[in-house]
Amino acid sequence: MPSTTVHIPDKLLAKIDQIVKEKEISRNRFIIQACEQAVNSTAVQWPEGFFESDLNEEDLILLRESVSEMEEAIMSRRRSRRHVDL
Repeated sequence: MPSTTVHIPDKLLAKIDQIVKEKEISRNRFIIQACEQAVNSTAVQWPEGFFESDLNEEDLILLRESVSEMEEAIMSRRRSRRHVDL
């Protein structure tokens, strides 16, 4: 099986060590399981009803106007990058 080196911050590694001790598994097994879970996760799917809105038409108009104002304010203050249409 191929191997790789991963640099894990001390605080995170301490939490991992605590969990693997409780579960009585190796760090390696824990990290493989975490990676498998991430790869197989359905998190790439939007939760059901995520795009549904119970806002009335007037509130939706206000929200769109606010978003446009915010976008304009952000773009006008950017200094290091050229304008990008969002």
